Amino acid sequence: MKVTRSFWFGLGSGLILSAMLMMVLSPLHGQAVVSGASPQADTGVQQEPLNPTVPVKPSETTQPLQEVKPPVNQSTTSIERQFVIPKGASAERIADLLLAQGFITDKETFLVGAHHLGVESRFSAGTFNLSAGLSPEELIHRLIKK
Repeated sequence: MKVTRSFWFGLGSGLILSAMLMMVLSPLHGQAVVSGASPQADTGVQQEPLNPTVPVKPSETTQPLQEVKPPVNQSTTSIERQFVIPKGASAERIADLLLAQGFITDKETFLVGAHHLGVESRFSAGTFNLSAGLSPEELIHRLIKK
């Protein structure tokens, strides 16, 4: 086999590309270490530094990531209350009632969401069980005709 410049160029490019892919597809990339466990604890093997020519000082070692807790879903923790839509109420009147009773914080966000979904005229009259932590989209879906 004849070794040419194009061979070395291809070999170097391939090594660089594979190193970049390994950085992106690493199994620990972007993940938190749960309960202080390190990846070394699973195998019992001490890992060597990536660059053996540069010694790693104990002060420069990486600290384990803190445990990431999932966000609490407010709609399941809030107490449900009854909300009444009067007969013939418009979307704007419903938004006023929702705002007055504390189910939404911004009337315009609710109205824009209803307009975006095309459901301004599909709200049902009646009594609904709602909680204050629902998003405007969730409220809209609960209040439209089925």
